[in-house]
Amino acid sequence: MSKGRAGSAGAAADPVTRFFAALDQPGHLATFEGESATLRLDVLDGRKVERWHVSITNGDVAVSHGAGPADATVRIDRPHFEAMVTGRLNAQAGFLRGLFTCEGSAGALMMFQRCLPGPPGSTGRVAPISSKTVMAERGMK
Repeated sequence: MSKGRAGSAGAAADPVTRFFAALDQPGHLATFEGESATLRLDVLDGRKVERWHVSITNGDVAVSHGAGPADATVRIDRPHFEAMVTGRLNAQAGFLRGLFTCEGSAGALMMFQRCLPGPPGSTGRVAPISSKTVMAERGMK
């Protein structure tokens, strides 16, 4: 991976780094075709803040470290984010319980949730429905 992209030699031991490396690896996710959003995640670990930037442009996904403009900024403690990226915490439930904050577009957060894993022991992922499909079913463009 190029400098600034997700991934490192220590990724095997760190669920957060592993998650972002796996998200970045394919480069394009069909489930996000026709959709675009940017999300910055500030993962808090004591006094340390690890910043991740996720950019989705018509299905093309890029992950990097660092700040930058984003449609939504999430601030979350590392243990809660580790639970989220390992399927032990649903993002929407965590938000409603006040386990993290989101400034900006709630739609970007909901879009990001679609790339999170299901609970441990689940037999697979249900294919997410794109916003295009939902709007078409409602007769909207």
